[in-house]
Amino acid sequence: MILTIKAWSATILLPLALGLAISINIMPANASEKILTNTWPPYINPAGQPLGSAAEILNIVFRRSGIDNDWHYVPYELAFFEVTQASQLLSFPYFKTQARQDKVLYSDAIFTVSSRVFYNRQFLNQQQAQQQFAKQQRIGKVAGYSYGESLDAATAQAKVYGNEKRALSALFNHEIDLLPMTESVMNAILISDFSDQQQLIRPLKNVKDISSLHLIAAKTPAGQAVIKRVNQALADLSEAGLASIKSEPFEAPTPVDIASLITAEGYPTILGQTSVDGRNTQFYTLPQGTTALVIQWNKNMLKPSSNDRLYQHMMDLSKVVILNGPHVGKELYVRNMHIELR
Repeated sequence: MILTIKAWSATILLPLALGLAISINIMPANASEKILTNTWPPYINPAGQPLGSAAEILNIVFRRSGIDNDWHYVPYELAFFEVTQASQLLSFPYFKTQARQDKVLYSDAIFTVSSRVFYNRQFLNQQQAQQQFAKQQRIGKVAGYSYGESLDAATAQAKVYGNEKRALSALFNHEIDLLPMTESVMNAILISDFSDQQQLIRPLKNVKDISSLHLIAAKTPAGQAVIKRVNQALADLSEAGLASIKSEPFEAPTPVDIASLITAEGYPTILGQTSVDGRNTQFYTLPQGTTALVIQWNKNMLKPSSNDRLYQHMMDLSKVVILNGPHVGKELYVRNMHIELR
């Protein structure tokens, strides 16, 4: 007698002591597929930190696919090479280019980003940067990265750096004049590592690439099987309208003027006042070193003068929000001579 227990996998016949045989279709536990990646904030955060936005999306897709996944961090250049050699099965995320399509399998688009070319306005203005880009001179890029086919063509002879931070340091140090980078990645790195210098970095106005990013797989039957299941999961989730699989751009906060309030010669006390017209005005004494956010500069600070007699500009009042000390949260007017920007 044969008893069949149905599941989904290979069939094994087990002889029993009673002379019976049971045909069992064994269902294996979900294999854990290794995904090679590397730090690329805000999309892929460093190992040990909360997942980045793109990694979270792919986790959802793999969950829907019925595949467990395990993240492993290696340089992208190495990851791509190992997938092309089929010594590793999967890596993420990658721009889709014709040259790479000949070497690996691509999933459908996981998310979309915009990439720009950035310059340092300490050394160049917008026009000079545009001229350098047209000549394709003094451009840097990160090893193993693509920025979309249009920017890749313009950076074919670029100087190569090992990672984004090293490339961005080169831009600050005037080793290069131009650096392509995904906008959200540039914003994240400037805020986390170069916050004091972030206002120096600007994008070229008319140079932009909008491209999708994908999971890549080795050109093997196993790679084809994973890509097929991932694409089906993407289609299912898209049809369901899940907002959690949509990656939002990481926008840099609007620049603000943070100041320390200081005393001035002849004015050993810092006063903040509630109005500028003198009607029902109240005055507050502010401690030396109080931190404030300038929310409205006096109009005379925003325009040039025809002479150098600027004492009145020092005495003019600008509006601030007090950020610490006994008057935290109050909106007050403070004389410009007391405002020292950080």
